Amino acid sequence: MVVRLVPFGFIYYWILEYLSENLPKAYGVEVIINRSSLTIPKFVYDSVGSQIMSEKFLDYLRVVDNWPRNEKILAIVDGDAYARGTNFVFGQAEVGGRFGAVFIARLNPSFYGGSENDGLFLLRILKEASHELGHMLGLGHCDNAKCVMSFSNSIWEVDKKGWMPCDKCRRSISLDSQA
Repeated sequence: MVVRLVPFGFIYYWILEYLSENLPKAYGVEVIINRSSLTIPKFVYDSVGSQIMSEKFLDYLRVVDNWPRNEKILAIVDGDAYARGTNFVFGQAEVGGRFGAVFIARLNPSFYGGSENDGLFLLRILKEASHELGHMLGLGHCDNAKCVMSFSNSIWEVDKKGWMPCDKCRRSISLDSQA
């Protein structure tokens, strides 16, 4: 299975490289990086223009779909987002589908007033990218708090979990469904 990382907005290339090196370790996928960054369309933002509406963003990906059909598309987005009924989301993906997104603004320690910490920032992005990719591969949320598929309602919950699926989640991914 091939996963294409598509940057939206200003995403450092070293972030994409880090993901392309580590996501295969979690799921055995091939990762390719879209070489050009795409612009986040204005209509996916809320009325004040401060947060991206994650459902609208995924709808946008489906509409502009010009990537090879055999690829899963994981957008890495320089922005803050929310979904219906929430104040924010770190990411969102179609369970068993082709499209997912990670919104990196709230994963940066500086968002919370902390000092810059590239290592922590990268690890948080990896955890959320691995989580959303797990959904795209058909996984739901896991009760194991250390599993990457556990639900994170706060940045502290992101920090507590690992970046790999637990054995139970790994076993539940059917290799046939990844073809």
